[in-house]
Amino acid sequence: MKLKNNFVKSYIKSSKKIIFYILILFSTYCASIIGFSWDEGYLNNQGKVTANYLLSLGFSDPEYFFRREFYSPIYSSFKYLIVQAFPMKFHVEAGHLVNLFFSVTAIIGLKKICEDLFNKDVGIIVFLILFFFPAFFGHMGFNSKDTIIAFCHVWIFYLAIRYLKSHKNSYIYYISLLAAVGTGLNLFFLGSLLPLIILFLLEIFYFKRFNRKEIKIKKYLIDFLKGFLIFYFFLVLFWIDTHPNIFILPFKFLYEWAFSDLWRGYHYILVNGDYYLYADIPKSYLFTNIIYKSPEYFLLTYIIFFGLFINYKSYFTRKFKFFNYKMIWIFSIIVHPFVLLYFTPFSIYDGLRHVLWMLPYLCIIPALTIYFLFKNLKKTIVKLASSILLIFTVFFVFNFLSITPYQYTYLNILNGNKKNNIKKFENDYWGASLKELVNKIDFDKNKKMKIATCGVSHYVPKYYLKKREFTNFEISGYEDSDYIIITNRATMNLKNKKLLNCFDKHDGEEIFHVSRNGVILSSFRKTNK
Repeated sequence: MKLKNNFVKSYIKSSKKIIFYILILFSTYCASIIGFSWDEGYLNNQGKVTANYLLSLGFSDPEYFFRREFYSPIYSSFKYLIVQAFPMKFHVEAGHLVNLFFSVTAIIGLKKICEDLFNKDVGIIVFLILFFFPAFFGHMGFNSKDTIIAFCHVWIFYLAIRYLKSHKNSYIYYISLLAAVGTGLNLFFLGSLLPLIILFLLEIFYFKRFNRKEIKIKKYLIDFLKGFLIFYFFLVLFWIDTHPNIFILPFKFLYEWAFSDLWRGYHYILVNGDYYLYADIPKSYLFTNIIYKSPEYFLLTYIIFFGLFINYKSYFTRKFKFFNYKMIWIFSIIVHPFVLLYFTPFSIYDGLRHVLWMLPYLCIIPALTIYFLFKNLKKTIVKLASSILLIFTVFFVFNFLSITPYQYTYLNILNGNKKNNIKKFENDYWGASLKELVNKIDFDKNKKMKIATCGVSHYVPKYYLKKREFTNFEISGYEDSDYIIITNRATMNLKNKKLLNCFDKHDGEEIFHVSRNGVILSSFRKTNK
């Protein structure tokens, strides 16, 4: 019997490794073939300029980029230096693999959080849920900002818990470095940490649930001071615009970024069939996107969980020590962006991109739900719920695979007819499909072409046209162009000041397009002037 049990355990362990390697291979494939986004070129250049400036010990003349004063590109500089080890023609793909590494590590961080708070089974389940969450998976390779912020946030959470339990100084140092990286990518990152900071302090001075021993306040103060100095040093080191005055300018830029009337992104937004100016995005924007861009089975687990919690609350409280207390931590992080967006003038765009750091925590409830169902399959009601959930999961996996590698454009069945979804939500808002689109061009490479764009920055198609060795093309305005490259973005008709879709604004003859599962992501058209 013992021999049999050892065999089963060994088989399960081997199966987990095989599944993990398959997932890594699949995600690597997606990261390698997907095109690069608007922000990638900008961030890569920022990293290059900053790295070269620091390596020259401040003697080089750094090129200025738009709004550079609001960024400390620690991660971008780090990635730039790594990418230099690869041939130039593979720099984009190499950069995607670097992003992928940190994205997968973020998922591993969430797994470790759930192992620490609950158990290993919940950790494995949450790993799979987040890995296959379309909005997260779709960004893992080509998003150089938001997935890295998620990585920083998740590991700060984990290390904070480890510090509370062990009081090792090293955890504070790691937290400080991660906070510097996240803040460098977006100054609002500090705001996303607010629930963690509050709960962390309450745990130290009041609740003491994670704390295993009493520590004098003096030690905490010394640890926090050391941590702040590490955070500030690395943040300012790469924040070259603050170097004229590292004691005043960081706070000045932070204040301007948070409280000044700055343009923060794309001007026009499409939300569930309605068009808005950036400043007029409805307060329901985040909730609406979660409802329509989360897998069907995922939404169902939330309904099941609240039913389970009402009827089987004692199961969770018996199974997991301080269950209610741990859920307060998780729900505080989940609710925080909703509260922030509702009560402040800040707006977000591009679906769930700006709250990718929240998605890992959003996956914990589904993981707990599935764990309960697996452990209680003898109950008739559980069998019924599990069967329904399995059907929805299989349906989701099919849709997930069918839109490879553009999973970030995913919309669930609540959106209705797939062919009409370009009328309801922006899908390829970062132009990731333009690599595939440009590769479809079969013209003579010496053919003279004037190409306009709508919904995407001109440098994205320009990069891929050059990579395909087209030599006689020009990126121009629509009125002077022969062809136009279109993505599913909201735009404005300057004649009547009406907001509409790029596909509707430019109705020229379509030569070819990129689509997935019946949904057009980008189009190459002959202009109809």
